[in-house]
Amino acid sequence: MSPGRRRPSLAAVVVLTVTWVLLWERISLFIVLTGVLLALLVFLVFPLPAIERTGRVHPVALARLVGRLGVDLVVSSVRVVRLALTRREPRSAIIRVRLRSRSDLVLTMTSELVSLVPGSIVLEVRRAESTLYIHALDAVEPDELRRAEQDVLDSEARVLRAFGTAEDIAALDADTRVDAPVRRR
Repeated sequence: MSPGRRRPSLAAVVVLTVTWVLLWERISLFIVLTGVLLALLVFLVFPLPAIERTGRVHPVALARLVGRLGVDLVVSSVRVVRLALTRREPRSAIIRVRLRSRSDLVLTMTSELVSLVPGSIVLEVRRAESTLYIHALDAVEPDELRRAEQDVLDSEARVLRAFGTAEDIAALDADTRVDAPVRRR
């Protein structure tokens, strides 16, 4: 590992320090300083691998991503509550979804978006294949499984539009795989 890689970013230190301060009931100089020292210690003991960032932030697409996440949270929460209130046995499935992008950042962000929405959770990630295995609650019929798969691919598309390169977005618009010749099942 290169010596430059062990240097933590200022933003990461600030985020970890703020997290530390929020754990306490009050703010003091001692708590802030220990938060900074702990953040630096975390980065020295557990250095993170470099994540290649090739794209840029597209504010309008990011706003769409956040807005759609809010809608998905509400709609899925209502579905889960309805399922709980009907007291019927939920039927679930595990589906495999191959993403279009091979980017670690896109893979991670898509996984997080899918797991945040009630009724779906990422069970396994295969980085080499850019594949997610998803537990889909109350989905066993072919149409429901296709919809669940399409929801994951739509989340990936929103991530690519919000953070991707011009090439990523053009490939998405052309409905082709981004960065890799991976075929969907």
